[in-house]
Amino acid sequence: MEILKYSDDNDRSYGAAGMAIGLVVYDGEDMLSSISIDGDPNEMVSLSPDFYFAGNPGVSAKTAWNQILKNYNLGIAMLMSNLLCRNLVMRRMNISDEMRKFLHSLAMEEGHDSCSLEDDEIERLFNKNLSYLTRVFSHHGVQSVAHDFAAQLLSRRSLSRLDVMEQLASLRML
Repeated sequence: MEILKYSDDNDRSYGAAGMAIGLVVYDGEDMLSSISIDGDPNEMVSLSPDFYFAGNPGVSAKTAWNQILKNYNLGIAMLMSNLLCRNLVMRRMNISDEMRKFLHSLAMEEGHDSCSLEDDEIERLFNKNLSYLTRVFSHHGVQSVAHDFAAQLLSRRSLSRLDVMEQLASLRML
């Protein structure tokens, strides 16, 4: 877990910025409640109860499965986005092979546990998501938004869902 440790509040703000951007580009912003860089690093991004979908007998199996798969993708995308923003945007360097292997092992474990996906299905999703998010965080416009967001979060310490959406509205134009 050394890979995920934050070096300081600036690092935390870029990690949180990455997670927020990841949610927006994966159309998951409706799951966001708030962001705070104070407190437990595992709870910087507060998500709505819908993210922690536990099933509902009134929902069809297909709908439930699609929601579980969407939440799996969002969770993995947020983790990837955290590391990509901290590395590509803040440090201006690619993620290391060690980071990629770490992300891959988490994606495999979570894909098996939460979705009962086969290895080849997880592999395909992992490669597609990592490739897409690497392109996203390599984009100069996204990097500019990430720098501004991280600075705002560092200054204010926490942002409501509305504040986050206002800060990231320009992503829709890129």
